[in-house]
Amino acid sequence: MILSELKTIDYSKYPVVIFGSGPAGISTALELEKNNISSLIIEAGDQFYSDASQEFYKGDSNNSFISDISESRSRQFGGTSSLWGGWCKPLEKFAFNSWPIDHQDLKIYQDKTCKILEIKNQFDQKPLNEKFNQNEFQYSTVRFADKYEDHIKKSKKILLVLNTQLSHFNGDGKKIDTATCISNGRESIISSKIFILACGGIENSRILLWSKIQNKTLFDHKLPIGKYWMTHSWVLGGAGILDESKLIKSMNNDYLKYDGAIHLSSSEKLINDNNILSSGLYMNKKEDMNIQKEIIKDLLCVAPDYGKKIAQTVFNKDLKCGNIFMHVENEANQNNMIELNNQNRDRNNIPQVNILYPERKNAVISAKVFLEQLALFFKKNDIGRIAMNKKIYNLEDFDQLGNYHHMGGTRMGNSILTSVVDKNLKVHDLNNLYTSGSSNFFTGCYSNPTFTIIQLSLRLADNIKKVLS
Repeated sequence: MILSELKTIDYSKYPVVIFGSGPAGISTALELEKNNISSLIIEAGDQFYSDASQEFYKGDSNNSFISDISESRSRQFGGTSSLWGGWCKPLEKFAFNSWPIDHQDLKIYQDKTCKILEIKNQFDQKPLNEKFNQNEFQYSTVRFADKYEDHIKKSKKILLVLNTQLSHFNGDGKKIDTATCISNGRESIISSKIFILACGGIENSRILLWSKIQNKTLFDHKLPIGKYWMTHSWVLGGAGILDESKLIKSMNNDYLKYDGAIHLSSSEKLINDNNILSSGLYMNKKEDMNIQKEIIKDLLCVAPDYGKKIAQTVFNKDLKCGNIFMHVENEANQNNMIELNNQNRDRNNIPQVNILYPERKNAVISAKVFLEQLALFFKKNDIGRIAMNKKIYNLEDFDQLGNYHHMGGTRMGNSILTSVVDKNLKVHDLNNLYTSGSSNFFTGCYSNPTFTIIQLSLRLADNIKKVLS
């Protein structure tokens, strides 16, 4: 069932209350439903996008590095899945080296996640050499509101309530007793056995920080709520020329042939040997003729012999010529954080956020090392050439294309000093409050986060089932 606002509800029928109707919240609710467990989903936004609702997501950053956070997430049924890019890939195995769980803990949910996203469970990876891998991504067109609206309307185990903003949690320091919500200007109190906060990579921290102010004894003061926040730098790394036939030959015909862009990433060895963060890049297989002409012109100036060679083979169908786009992992640093901005509040008088992000130099260094090493590999094997973006080369900064992957802030871990939730996503020292989503990521790796978000959400549902039984 779907309600347009919060009305009189018998909360005893819903042992689980989930705040947020994005991929994290809906995936958990669906899995609980399969296990005959009822859940109440509370969504702050309406069924469809509205400018008025997005105003609640306003916030500030200490610099222009972070994209407008009111545009990089969506306050509506289905959450940010209404505007996500669709690229899917599990995190690398090495990404879990510092997590409190390992790769296998999530891999068992890989097939279910693929079915939810309606993609193939096929994520091949082949090495170019010991430093780089070629990856196969999958592309999902799923929008959670569109896919699951009819299902939720007919469900006897899931109740979705729209236009209801979670303000804060109330409790005694050992468990959450109730949650205070605001629906169409009216304040209501919701009770349940288990509460799951699945409001996104910024809102999860915002709500916990506000709850901490509203109830001084609810959380341990050492809990690093909002800290270790991170994003992916989505950047223009430079431009390049690649002879696909030579690349295939250099890989002993182990090259992955699929539709779409060529995806390359740093190997664990490259990362460890150079003490850098992970990076992934893609080059379009469809040549951009304007870029092609500019690159050839530049090559004729700085490398005449190679430039002439490229010009002579410009119509070779195996020659790829274009921009190099990158996702660069950013450091999970405690100085990168979300804090409440009491000077700016939303219409329900809840503070908006300010994102502090001073630590990102390692990401720029990582991008430079990645591009330098890849350029050497291309040159050595006469596969192509790479022209690095000047800002990256000079270690100045990135030419940002966006920072839409919000991670951390309620990271998982074993210590209350460096994490907010445990390996089962339960908030430390609280018996019945869980957070769900990319805010739980311990590190970001380079992969898009949605696939891992859903894996974690399915794992959370399994754990909730055990708790309730």
